Amino acid sequence: MKRGFTLTELLVVLAIVALLAGLLLPVLARAKAEARRTQCKSQLGQIAKAVNLYADEHGQRYPTLALRPTMNDGARLCDALQAYVPDPRLFRCPADDRGLFESEGASYEWNVILNGQPPAGFLEQVVGSSKAPMLYDYENFHPDPGTGSWGGKNVVFCDGSVAH
Repeated sequence: MKRGFTLTELLVVLAIVALLAGLLLPVLARAKAEARRTQCKSQLGQIAKAVNLYADEHGQRYPTLALRPTMNDGARLCDALQAYVPDPRLFRCPADDRGLFESEGASYEWNVILNGQPPAGFLEQVVGSSKAPMLYDYENFHPDPGTGSWGGKNVVFCDGSVAH
């Protein structure tokens, strides 16, 4: 006599599968968020290199850029670095779900204190190039890793190091 699954056995198997899925989905979501953060950090590092190339070719001066191009007059980050970053998608944080890339031309905010300053200028002399922020996410796009961090923002410093 052939015997199939009973309704109870089938429900137990479905409950186990649902429980496993419930345990795995948050883990997968965190892994995906961390992958976006890592890609964002890599992009910030590449943009910092482009800023340094810009400074090398413009009299050892950082560019002068608007804090937020849609609110202030001034050049956009993506426009100033167009010759050094040929793919504009580099300026889009993969976690930017607020449309800042579309409206501002970048998901990353320029530290306007550096406008027109030489590398190793006043800010870098005061706090050190490893602590002077050059660029950072406009908003808290990423999960906050906790105390001692920049919240949900990635930051690239004037020495090229990137933190979160």
